[in-house]
Amino acid sequence: MARLFIAVEVPPAQAAWLLSTLPAAHGVRAAAPAQVHLTLHFLGECHTPGEQLEAALGNISAAAFELRAFGTGRFRSGQGSVLWAGLAPGPGLEALRALHAAVGQALADTAGITPERRRFHPHLTLARCKPSVPESVLRAWLDTHRTLASEPWRVARLVLFESRLGPQGPQHLVRQVWPLTQAGPTPGC
Repeated sequence: MARLFIAVEVPPAQAAWLLSTLPAAHGVRAAAPAQVHLTLHFLGECHTPGEQLEAALGNISAAAFELRAFGTGRFRSGQGSVLWAGLAPGPGLEALRALHAAVGQALADTAGITPERRRFHPHLTLARCKPSVPESVLRAWLDTHRTLASEPWRVARLVLFESRLGPQGPQHLVRQVWPLTQAGPTPGC
């Protein structure tokens, strides 16, 4: 069985720029630029993707759109913190939310996969921090990068990733991709 999730990618240059903002403190483990992505739906442990999953995602009708990272935050747990970048409000974020809903509906209707019940909180995981990282270091990063803003990037495809867990952290392998339609000219323009 494979640990699978559906996501959109972040270009490596954008990811590297975001990661360059992280504090250089012992216990802060930055994600690799190639691993930074935006998860739409986590599927968990699944058998090899079948025809139903291919059909579900192949029938998604959504135009390509642009996203831009904006702001930062963290999730806390007993195992430390996760530092993340958020997304700028606007048409791109609305398109992402619509894509999330469409993928969830297609998974349920066509592939028989029930999407997670958690509220969708789109974010880009940048680093995992051990509990030993001083609170002052984390607060300083959050305060300094409260209005962090990246250049926009184009989201042109859905990606099915397999996550392989290892001692150096997870490795995300592309299993399959589905292109989004290219946005055409606006009627009447």
